[in-house]
Amino acid sequence: MRRMKLIYITLDPKRYPRVKKLESTFHKYRNVEFHAMIPKFKIEFKKNKIARFISGTINYALILLQILLIKGDVFWVANCPDILVLPLILRRRKYILDYRSPWSVEVNVELGKGPWVWLSFILENIALKNAKVISLTTSKLLTRTERFQKPNLIIPNYPMKGFHHDVPRKTFRKLHRVPDNAKIILFIGKLARVEGVDLMPSIISDVIKSTRNKVIFWIVGDGTLRPLIENIEKRHPNAVRLFGWQLYDKIPNFINASDVCIAPRDETPYSQYYNEENLFKISEYGFYRKPIVACGIAPSKYYLLVKKDKMAKGIADAIAGKVLLPEPKTWEDHCEGNVLKAVRLMVE
Repeated sequence: MRRMKLIYITLDPKRYPRVKKLESTFHKYRNVEFHAMIPKFKIEFKKNKIARFISGTINYALILLQILLIKGDVFWVANCPDILVLPLILRRRKYILDYRSPWSVEVNVELGKGPWVWLSFILENIALKNAKVISLTTSKLLTRTERFQKPNLIIPNYPMKGFHHDVPRKTFRKLHRVPDNAKIILFIGKLARVEGVDLMPSIISDVIKSTRNKVIFWIVGDGTLRPLIENIEKRHPNAVRLFGWQLYDKIPNFINASDVCIAPRDETPYSQYYNEENLFKISEYGFYRKPIVACGIAPSKYYLLVKKDKMAKGIADAIAGKVLLPEPKTWEDHCEGNVLKAVRLMVE
């Protein structure tokens, strides 16, 4: 019997942990042959904004062409950007839309109102309308998808049971010269406004001023706001450490070594769409039962939610042991059932 070939499409599969989780699930069920589409070509011009725009346009065109030609039985497409579904619509192929977050919302937060927001909203609706099945990374997104009257399956971004550190906590802290009495405040994520990195200068400053504890902010990630974090690191060399982008299998070491984990975001009308289900780092923090302090996202018992100007107090409360510790949730226990159901719905 021929195995069904499932193609998962996203811009950067090597940096998207969800791909490995799906691959692991289908590896256990031999009737599905799982493939993540790897973009074959990537052109980069870094001289100026115009050059980067040209290279970005060329790269999108090449990826769309690759999708137009790729062969498979079932297609599963990650949105953000929703433009990736267009070749499949042109080919009249049905697909599962992995609705990770509202693309138009992300564009609005990053770029502000304008033609790009309008275009992303149209493409988002086209992607949802033409999907046969919609997988959601959080139940909070149901309000945006139920009107399309398609099967909606919640598949959160919870870590796998094998999300374990390979360096003991004390050893990892010693390796990075952390004093025994210091409290590590950990931020993991893309260094961009959409991840709340623009709030970090005030958060770090407020914590340093208000606490008697020795605190060190560990910032793991990379992105357009890296220069902002580098400047903070220069101003507070003993209290801020930027690690840049790290391999995913090394992330558990940072979480395990930390004392408090944070997930700051600017509060917007769209904050309601984000919680521990779809924000990787929050459920990964929770896997190690770390106290989590967040702002600008949906309320949840999983973390302490505060206003952005109260992040320093929230962090102090977490250091003092006043924040409820979350219960771990895993991919295998909470997600795999709906992964398999999505594929069954595609072949019915």
